[in-house]
Amino acid sequence: MNSISYSQSTTKRSIPGQVAKVAILLGLSLGLLWFAIDFPAYLIFESQSAGWMLWFSYANDLILPFALYFIICLGERWLRAWQGRALLAFAIPILLEIRQGLNVLFPVGRYVGSFDLLDIVVYAIGVGLAVIVDRKVFARMLRFW
Repeated sequence: MNSISYSQSTTKRSIPGQVAKVAILLGLSLGLLWFAIDFPAYLIFESQSAGWMLWFSYANDLILPFALYFIICLGERWLRAWQGRALLAFAIPILLEIRQGLNVLFPVGRYVGSFDLLDIVVYAIGVGLAVIVDRKVFARMLRFW
């Protein structure tokens, strides 16, 4: 006899629902990463224009934490609370930004980016939007979410 008790949340999930959720998470995350890397901004924006500067300064800072949150959601089994996933998706870019600030103080001989406090605000907006999409949009639209 099996005396292991499982919580209701794990027993109600169906395999097709789990597969669909993983497919949506991977498709959204990898699609955003591909878009952020291969977007031909030089075809749309004039060099050094306001759109050019915004794209190259802050668009990736918004898109990448958004995608990172959904990649972390794939590990929902180990990190169940959305607050923990959001904190991790916010902490990783913050640590990288702090590293950029330290490299200004201790140069390493190559360009590693520049520290910008506004990047941290944009990271927070990106993770916040991802949480809203996860908790409000997908949870209401998809029964298996």
